[in-house]
Amino acid sequence: MTETPQPARLGDPGKRLLAGRYRIDGSLGKGGMGEVFHGWDERLDRQVAIKVLRPPTGVPASGVPDSPEAAEILDGHDRDRRRFLREIRVTAQLEQPGIPAVYDTGESELPGGGKEMWLVMQLLRGSTLQALLDRADYSSPGAAPPVAWAAAITAQVAAVLAGVHREDIVHRDIKPSNVMVVDGGLVKVLDFGIAILRGASPLPRLTQVGRTVGTPLYMSPEQYLGRLVTAASDIYSLGCLLFELLTGDAPFLGMGDTLRSRHLQDPAPSARAHRAEVPYTLDQLIMSMLAKDPAARPAAGDVYAALLPVITANPDPEWLVTPRDPTRPFRMPLLPVAPVIAGPAATEGTRLTEAEKSLLKANVQALLENDQPSQAVRLLESAVARAADPVTETELREDLAVALLMAGEYARAAPLFEAVGADYRHMGVPPDDPMVLNCSYQAGHAFAELGNPEGALRHLRFYAANAASAAMADPEEALKILESRFVIAQMLAAQGDDEQALAELHAIRPVFASMLGDGSTMVRNLDKQIARLTPGTPPI
Repeated sequence: MTETPQPARLGDPGKRLLAGRYRIDGSLGKGGMGEVFHGWDERLDRQVAIKVLRPPTGVPASGVPDSPEAAEILDGHDRDRRRFLREIRVTAQLEQPGIPAVYDTGESELPGGGKEMWLVMQLLRGSTLQALLDRADYSSPGAAPPVAWAAAITAQVAAVLAGVHREDIVHRDIKPSNVMVVDGGLVKVLDFGIAILRGASPLPRLTQVGRTVGTPLYMSPEQYLGRLVTAASDIYSLGCLLFELLTGDAPFLGMGDTLRSRHLQDPAPSARAHRAEVPYTLDQLIMSMLAKDPAARPAAGDVYAALLPVITANPDPEWLVTPRDPTRPFRMPLLPVAPVIAGPAATEGTRLTEAEKSLLKANVQALLENDQPSQAVRLLESAVARAADPVTETELREDLAVALLMAGEYARAAPLFEAVGADYRHMGVPPDDPMVLNCSYQAGHAFAELGNPEGALRHLRFYAANAASAAMADPEEALKILESRFVIAQMLAAQGDDEQALAELHAIRPVFASMLGDGSTMVRNLDKQIARLTPGTPPI
């Protein structure tokens, strides 16, 4: 559920389908409970993440243990299965922007016997805090993430916790690898597999005495002691996380019993002592979050409120341009994020070979014919970044514009057609060449769909003026010119220029009538437009 991988091509052999619709394309990572894959929902034509819990190996096919080792494996799988079901139930009932959306779940028969459980979720495009911390440089002034970033990330996690705590749910494992920052700066809290549900005992069962639940660096004292785990335990872990985001290190470092004793006995350290720009109020907040007594810790909503002034104070302009700036949702909460066609990581792949290009085009064509334009878009986005030369890149960008148009993404298709047409002209392609004409035609109609008269008129007038010679030999091209002139009239009317719009409609009506007949739908629409724009004429 991290960076978006390249989707599989239509017809790739060996791709499994779950429930007849969710195609498994490749692995994103393995964990203790199973494996997470990137895949495709072939019914809704979108990328998804698929988490799979497979049956254990090393036990008889009957499922009856024949040795102590097999019994232990089966017992572990039973715990994993309950944890997996818990994660499904928790994430499904919590409709929050800070929790990945759950789409579907089920159980499938395996070819060799046995069953596997699976969960289909929102595929996240982002980085975990663990990855961000691993890349951050806290030793150089100004190189570490700003204080506002740490506050914004923590505030978003606190908002999620405020919601789940209201539902009597405790996460129990807040740590850097379970928090992700996605495009647009939104923070997602992952892995509710060990969360405590409403009505479930927050104390360990007799069979689990001596087994801690959580991650030692971020566990609260009460978790170490096996005592009652409540919402305050999540606040303690979040305080550890905030301290690490500010300083680069967890607050209590050590190994084994040393780490345990430090969490139980050492006073909360000062982040301000490690980083002078940390505000005094923020330092005090962290210390209260790391209080040994759970009752002395603030609630998640109070943490959120205390962090807001830190997020909006003195933003660093150099960090505001980052696509995953976590302060962005606070500064522009309702503004959607512009999609990115290809990022720097996508350009680092190997160059596209001619054989790959041919296969790509065949698969894109198959996807478009099977009404899966979104997947065609993903394939072409990746291919554009790998183009071996400018000509190939321009050709693939035109294909991408076509796929975007078929997906209804006019806001991306229109400027891309415009740019590709300009590139063809710069290469010396004449204005009446079919490649240039197609780009101007598609750009003009896409701009018209967006309600952009200026863009539509600019391209459709160019197309109509330069396609005349092609229209003489091709009736379909002649009809495209007439349709474009009809749109030109509509765009003129949208600009308030009724006189020119009427002149254009009167000029094309007899041509349409001779080609399609007076009773055709197109001619009737023309007459309605003419009547609407003519002063004193009753509507038809």
